[in-house]
Amino acid sequence: MIPSKPLVRSCSAASLASFAPDEASRRVWIEHLETVSLVPGEVLFREGDPADAMFLVDSGELAVVLEVDGANRSEVRRLGTGQFLGEMALYRSEMRTATVEAVGKVTLWRLTAEKLREMECVHPRLATAWHRQVASLLAERVSFSNVELKEPLARLAHALRGLAVSDFAGEAWDRPGVTQAAERRDEVGSVAQAMVFLVGRLQSYLEELRTATAAREAIESELRIAGEIQLSLLPPPLKPEERNRVDFASFIKPAREAGGDLYDGFFLPDGRFFTLVGDVSGKGVPAAVFMALAATAVRTLARNMAEPGELLAQVNRLLCERNVTLQFVTACAAVLDPSTGELAWANAGHPLPALLSPEGKVEWLDGSRSPPLGVFEETTFPTQRRVLAPGETLLIYSDGLSEAMNAQSTMFGIEGIKACLAGGAMPDSAATVARLVSAVQSHQAEAPQADDITLVALRREV
Repeated sequence: MIPSKPLVRSCSAASLASFAPDEASRRVWIEHLETVSLVPGEVLFREGDPADAMFLVDSGELAVVLEVDGANRSEVRRLGTGQFLGEMALYRSEMRTATVEAVGKVTLWRLTAEKLREMECVHPRLATAWHRQVASLLAERVSFSNVELKEPLARLAHALRGLAVSDFAGEAWDRPGVTQAAERRDEVGSVAQAMVFLVGRLQSYLEELRTATAAREAIESELRIAGEIQLSLLPPPLKPEERNRVDFASFIKPAREAGGDLYDGFFLPDGRFFTLVGDVSGKGVPAAVFMALAATAVRTLARNMAEPGELLAQVNRLLCERNVTLQFVTACAAVLDPSTGELAWANAGHPLPALLSPEGKVEWLDGSRSPPLGVFEETTFPTQRRVLAPGETLLIYSDGLSEAMNAQSTMFGIEGIKACLAGGAMPDSAATVARLVSAVQSHQAEAPQADDITLVALRREV
């Protein structure tokens, strides 16, 4: 801002005509005013600056700009020749409420509160004319506020409510009115421009949301199909004649549409019964694909195996050859001879299997545990043996059972399994599975299922 000498002949007298109608009055006013010249883009004052003077535009054009923290600058109006700004600074001390800057080359008259008080003493008639001019100006601005601001802003508020009620639909609100208001160069125009921008962003977001929702629904549909394919890989229920030879029950519940747990249970050609529970590392689609590969390998190779450790070694070599995703599977495989009760099992990094006596006593089959399948190609998996007494039940489960958590992040745990099965003898394997599943679900209550849960029970008939 560049103040000049008090009297500048280049400033036009036309801008003073409204309150200094004659040459003598203008000459007095010029004695109390100073001129200010601005170059294009120069700031007259900024929002927050102390206000101590008013200005009258003699020539050129000024832009009134709002500067909001974290937002863009917004031009709300322009002022030209003969227009006042900052006149309330003559009556009370306050901070500037907006930034004013020159659009082009601008010349202004500047009057301070001190100069006005001096004029009131020396030239009271001219000072009164000035006060009358300010009162008229304020009346015009109140009228402008009522007619040009309040009503249009009320219409914009109505349009905004209509936009929300219509769920941001394209034509269910006053779009033409808002678009027309956005062309104004005042506060109403700024609000309308913000609305137009908001609507554009909202509609763009809604379109992106529709696209993302469609894509997610397609993925969910594919996952559901993948889950159905996984279920088809699980063994079918035993035939009636098979149930007469062995008591077998199972349960599986993936945490997502497609899971990484697997189990199997079927008779081998030599009359022994084979069962296995496996748990693939990770979650989602990668785990589900690896689970399908492991389940297919187990079902294909198991019918020709001699013992569980040999089967796990063959499956391990196959998975290592095709393990480009560096996943692994924990597994426990067991074979029961129903006629003699001889039980053979091998463990590849899986939770220890348990034995449940007819009286409800739980014993864990501790012993050698090898690394999971798919990690080291040359790993060996020792087969362990014992005799299953009549009425005893073998339990093999994934860690989703023992590590199931409630809302307080407390795990069901080994103690939960013991407490659940300590209620005495159960009629069959299905009752054992049902009791465990009910206990786990009661423990989880409203907490989300964090991992796949799989359980098989194999009981030697009395």
